[in-house]
Amino acid sequence: MKRLVVFFLLLGLLVWTSVAFAAEPYEIAVVVKIAGIPWFNRMAEGVEQAAKELGVNAYLTGPATADPAPQVQMVEDLVTRGVDAVCVVPNDAKALVPVFNKARERGIVVITHESPFETEAIDWDVETIDSVKYGQQPIDAIVEELKEMGELDKYTPENPAGFVMLVGSLTVPLHNYWADVALEYAKEKYPFLKELTSRLPTAESVEDSRAAVLDLITTYGDQLKAVIGWGSLGPIGAAQAVAEKGMEDEIIVVGSAIPSTVAPYLATGAVDWAQLWDPKDAGYAMVYIAKQILDGVEIKEGMEIPGLGPIKVEGKVISVNQIKIMPDAETAESLGF
Repeated sequence: MKRLVVFFLLLGLLVWTSVAFAAEPYEIAVVVKIAGIPWFNRMAEGVEQAAKELGVNAYLTGPATADPAPQVQMVEDLVTRGVDAVCVVPNDAKALVPVFNKARERGIVVITHESPFETEAIDWDVETIDSVKYGQQPIDAIVEELKEMGELDKYTPENPAGFVMLVGSLTVPLHNYWADVALEYAKEKYPFLKELTSRLPTAESVEDSRAAVLDLITTYGDQLKAVIGWGSLGPIGAAQAVAEKGMEDEIIVVGSAIPSTVAPYLATGAVDWAQLWDPKDAGYAMVYIAKQILDGVEIKEGMEIPGLGPIKVEGKVISVNQIKIMPDAETAESLGF
């Protein structure tokens, strides 16, 4: 009898061990706005790092164009396939609501990034910056440049310095939030700054941004004093347009940019100031939070994301503040990516 009990215990242990070893790692898909551009290539590094460190099958994918429809279809396909979690950087957060609802009905964890305002249909949104500061700082940078150029005193509310803003699209949540914050901040603090025209969608494209700024130079002439690019390729396209016209000392270009991409333009003065967060951090953070939820860990204030510090929790938004400022090429190069 004793031998029989031992036999069944060993058999049970063998079955449990086999199941444990056969268990698949969590599948966590990160769907970005557009695949293959430098910003999201860098984000892929964070996703890969998290996959290795956390022992999950995490990967980054995205549509070929920054349109909402193909991104929604891509998430729909992942939900049908039955992944464990989808982490999405939305082109249009509202357009994703039905598929997010479907995912959660099937027990799939839904995380977003750059989308802290449309949280009803998700589990959590993960941000790696203070978005109010991120929206205000380019306005301060423009004013500092005007000061350095010795032109600050020449502008008044009656004779304003004109600026324009480029966004990835009119539906990208954070680009448009930052633009709203910047506009409000400029009105309150620097009434001598004036937005010349409504923000322009430039499809996360250097060429579209360049073409838009060339048109703006033609349309507004001397009134155009500054360009803010909220997508990572906006300032690069604007810089190319400004350089083509030989107007590096006349038009101020500021905004979001990858350090290695913007450093040559900071060196020539075609870009005057840039900021960003490291998209690698965002990729890592999304996968890390998804893994915690799948493991049943409670997400709460002060919880640490490795390398990024303790989190702040407001509603369904998790945040850390990791804004990086690039006032010159040397600082950009020192960031190392």
